[in-house]
Amino acid sequence: MNESVVLDREAKAAVDKHRAAAKKWVEKPDALAETYSYDCWLSLAGLAATYLSLDLKRGGTTFEQFQGGFAPAVGGYTGWGTAWFNVPVEQLVGKNAGFSVEIVGIVGGTAHVQIFGDDFVGAASTVGVGIGAGFGTGAGAFK
Repeated sequence: MNESVVLDREAKAAVDKHRAAAKKWVEKPDALAETYSYDCWLSLAGLAATYLSLDLKRGGTTFEQFQGGFAPAVGGYTGWGTAWFNVPVEQLVGKNAGFSVEIVGIVGGTAHVQIFGDDFVGAASTVGVGIGAGFGTGAGAFK
């Protein structure tokens, strides 16, 4: 069999596998997609390990938090912005989740966090001040 045909079949199988996983989030039969948004404050601090804290606010007051850690990095960041989830955050208290974070900018800049669990997904975008830039992934929990 031609090598390009084999590679095409393998590529199609990989795409189909990922399409099935993405379909879970993109298509919800018989349901409308809902988004819940919150004001947020993100802080990151790193030396021996890096700590992430995302405070979700309502009326200026923190009512839920997501906290986690990831690989060592040196630096710090604090920023304010908006977070969005596909379920009310109140339903996530006590749940564990993975996350990825990206910081763009050395002194001032932006940070973006994606939080994902088995039955929910969320994101936060903030503008703030910090020292350092980079990307990391880790695990955390809603408090």
